Amino acid sequence: MMFFALISMAEGLTYLSTEDFKNKVCYYDLTSGLQPEWKYIGDKPCLIDFSTTWCGWCKKLHPILEQVAKEYEGLVYVYTLDAEKEPEIAALFGVRSYPTVIFCPMEGSPSVAQGYRELDYWKEAIRSYFGIEK
Repeated sequence: MMFFALISMAEGLTYLSTEDFKNKVCYYDLTSGLQPEWKYIGDKPCLIDFSTTWCGWCKKLHPILEQVAKEYEGLVYVYTLDAEKEPEIAALFGVRSYPTVIFCPMEGSPSVAQGYRELDYWKEAIRSYFGIEK
């Protein structure tokens, strides 16, 4: 069995592989042929950034999400994944444009934000979706 560790990226973003997603966010099994049921399994809410290496807006967004990860350390996980390397997860969420960020609350359904946004947007979104004030 191969072990996939969560790899911490510079400044607080954590890279998420498919195995990490199944262990930290939501376990799913596509072999049944049924649509997986959403059940967040993390111990804090999270943001999942779907990006690609060639996306200019993604590259511009990463420093902002790194700042969010620092400011909300211990309160919110901030994950990133390369949608081209992890296409199964991107397909589960219907991600077709980049950057796309998924908000995963402790309970309830995830929400989606698409495109580049400034820091103030992310702070307000965390307050609105997760009820966390800074």
